[in-house]
Amino acid sequence: MLILFQIPVFSEGFPPTGAGIRITKETNPIYWGYLEDYGKALKQALEAKKMFRLRGWGAAYDFILTRDGKIKDIKGCVFQNDYYDRKVKEIILSVKPLPFREGMDIDEMHMSIYLGFQRYDDIDISIGGSFIDNKKVFSIDVDTSK
Repeated sequence: MLILFQIPVFSEGFPPTGAGIRITKETNPIYWGYLEDYGKALKQALEAKKMFRLRGWGAAYDFILTRDGKIKDIKGCVFQNDYYDRKVKEIILSVKPLPFREGMDIDEMHMSIYLGFQRYDDIDISIGGSFIDNKKVFSIDVDTSK
Protein backbone atom coordinates (compact mmCIF):
# COMPACT_ATOMS: atom_id res chain seq x y z
CA MET A 1 0.00 0.00 0.00
CA LEU A 2 2.80 2.43 0.83
CA ILE A 3 4.28 1.99 -2.61
CA LEU A 4 0.99 2.85 -4.29
CA PHE A 5 0.16 5.80 -2.02
CA GLN A 6 3.35 7.70 -1.39
CA ILE A 7 3.33 10.49 1.15
CA PRO A 8 4.62 13.72 -0.39
CA VAL A 9 7.52 15.28 1.50
CA PHE A 10 8.81 18.78 0.77
CA SER A 11 12.54 19.33 0.80
CA GLU A 12 14.83 21.76 -0.93
CA GLY A 13 17.57 20.76 -3.29
CA PHE A 14 20.29 22.82 -4.89
CA PRO A 15 21.40 23.13 -8.50
CA PRO A 16 24.78 21.56 -9.31
CA THR A 17 27.88 23.64 -8.57
CA GLY A 18 28.72 25.87 -11.51
CA ALA A 19 25.20 25.79 -12.97
CA GLY A 20 25.00 29.58 -12.85
CA ILE A 21 21.74 29.50 -10.90
CA ARG A 22 21.62 31.90 -7.97
CA ILE A 23 20.38 30.59 -4.64
CA THR A 24 18.22 33.18 -2.85
CA LYS A 25 15.67 33.58 -0.07
CA GLU A 26 12.92 33.03 -2.63
CA THR A 27 14.40 29.90 -4.22
CA ASN A 28 15.49 28.20 -0.97
CA PRO A 29 13.46 29.65 1.94
CA ILE A 30 14.08 26.77 4.38
CA TYR A 31 17.89 27.00 4.21
CA TRP A 32 17.83 30.79 4.02
CA GLY A 33 15.64 31.06 7.12
CA TYR A 34 17.92 28.71 9.03
CA LEU A 35 20.99 30.78 8.07
CA GLU A 36 19.22 34.05 8.95
CA ASP A 37 18.37 32.76 12.43
CA TYR A 38 21.93 31.49 12.94
CA GLY A 39 23.34 34.83 11.75
CA LYS A 40 21.13 36.78 14.18
CA ALA A 41 22.28 34.59 17.08
CA LEU A 42 25.93 35.12 16.10
CA LYS A 43 25.38 38.90 15.87
CA GLN A 44 23.82 39.00 19.34
CA ALA A 45 26.72 37.02 20.80
CA LEU A 46 29.29 39.26 19.06
CA GLU A 47 27.65 42.44 20.35
CA ALA A 48 27.37 41.02 23.89
CA LYS A 49 31.02 39.89 24.07
CA LYS A 50 33.21 42.24 26.12
CA MET A 51 36.53 42.44 24.29
CA PHE A 52 39.01 44.87 22.82
CA ARG A 53 38.34 45.61 19.16
CA LEU A 54 38.98 48.23 16.52
CA ARG A 55 36.93 49.18 13.47
CA GLY A 56 37.90 47.11 10.47
CA TRP A 57 38.85 44.05 12.51
CA GLY A 58 37.40 40.74 11.36
CA ALA A 59 38.11 37.04 11.47
CA ALA A 60 36.51 33.98 9.90
CA TYR A 61 36.35 30.29 10.59
CA ASP A 62 35.36 27.35 8.41
CA PHE A 63 33.77 24.24 9.90
CA ILE A 64 31.30 21.45 9.28
CA LEU A 65 27.89 21.74 10.91
CA THR A 66 26.11 18.41 11.41
CA ARG A 67 22.39 17.73 11.18
CA ASP A 68 22.08 17.55 14.98
CA GLY A 69 23.73 20.98 15.47
CA LYS A 70 27.31 19.97 16.26
CA ILE A 71 30.37 21.89 15.03
CA LYS A 72 33.36 19.84 13.87
CA ASP A 73 36.72 20.45 12.14
CA ILE A 74 36.80 24.19 12.92
CA LYS A 75 39.77 26.08 11.44
CA GLY A 76 40.62 29.73 10.88
CA CYS A 77 40.59 31.08 7.34
CA VAL A 78 40.66 34.91 7.72
CA PHE A 79 42.98 36.15 10.44
CA GLN A 80 43.22 39.43 12.35
CA ASN A 81 45.50 38.80 15.32
CA ASP A 82 45.85 36.05 17.93
CA TYR A 83 43.67 37.80 20.53
CA TYR A 84 40.78 38.69 18.21
CA ASP A 85 40.90 35.36 16.36
CA ARG A 86 40.62 33.49 19.67
CA LYS A 87 37.64 35.64 20.75
CA VAL A 88 35.81 35.06 17.44
CA LYS A 89 36.34 31.32 17.79
CA GLU A 90 34.94 31.49 21.34
CA ILE A 91 31.85 33.32 20.07
CA ILE A 92 31.23 30.80 17.28
CA LEU A 93 31.59 27.87 19.68
CA SER A 94 29.34 29.56 22.28
CA VAL A 95 26.40 29.91 19.87
CA LYS A 96 24.79 26.50 19.74
CA PRO A 97 23.38 25.94 16.23
CA LEU A 98 19.88 24.52 16.10
CA PRO A 99 19.31 21.11 14.54
CA PHE A 100 18.48 21.26 10.83
CA ARG A 101 14.90 22.09 9.94
CA GLU A 102 12.48 19.74 8.28
CA GLY A 103 13.05 19.97 4.54
CA MET A 104 16.82 20.43 4.77
CA ASP A 105 17.87 17.39 2.76
CA ILE A 106 21.57 17.22 3.71
CA ASP A 107 23.42 15.63 6.63
CA GLU A 108 26.06 18.33 7.07
CA MET A 109 26.77 21.87 5.96
CA HIS A 110 30.19 23.30 5.16
CA MET A 111 30.05 26.67 6.92
CA SER A 112 32.15 29.82 6.68
CA ILE A 113 31.46 32.38 9.44
CA TYR A 114 32.98 35.89 9.45
CA LEU A 115 32.56 38.22 12.44
CA GLY A 116 33.77 41.81 12.18
CA PHE A 117 33.46 45.40 13.40
CA GLN A 118 32.65 48.16 10.93
CA ARG A 119 30.78 51.48 10.84
CA TYR A 120 27.57 49.66 9.87
CA ASP A 121 25.44 46.69 10.91
CA ASP A 122 24.89 43.92 8.38
CA ILE A 123 24.29 40.20 8.12
CA ASP A 124 25.16 38.86 4.68
CA ILE A 125 24.20 35.32 3.67
CA SER A 126 25.52 33.52 0.64
CA ILE A 127 25.53 29.97 -0.62
CA GLY A 128 28.23 28.99 -3.07
CA GLY A 129 30.38 26.07 -4.08
CA SER A 130 33.85 24.82 -3.31
CA PHE A 131 35.95 23.82 -6.29
CA ILE A 132 38.23 21.76 -4.03
CA ASP A 133 35.68 19.18 -2.90
CA ASN A 134 32.62 20.15 -4.99
CA LYS A 135 30.53 20.89 -1.88
CA LYS A 136 28.10 23.69 -1.12
CA VAL A 137 29.57 26.33 1.20
CA PHE A 138 27.11 28.26 3.37
CA SER A 139 28.50 31.64 4.40
CA ILE A 140 27.35 34.10 7.04
CA ASP A 141 29.17 37.44 7.33
CA VAL A 142 28.25 39.48 10.39
CA ASP A 143 29.39 43.08 10.72
CA THR A 144 28.43 45.23 13.67
CA SER A 145 29.16 48.76 14.80
CA LYS A 146 28.62 47.94 18.50
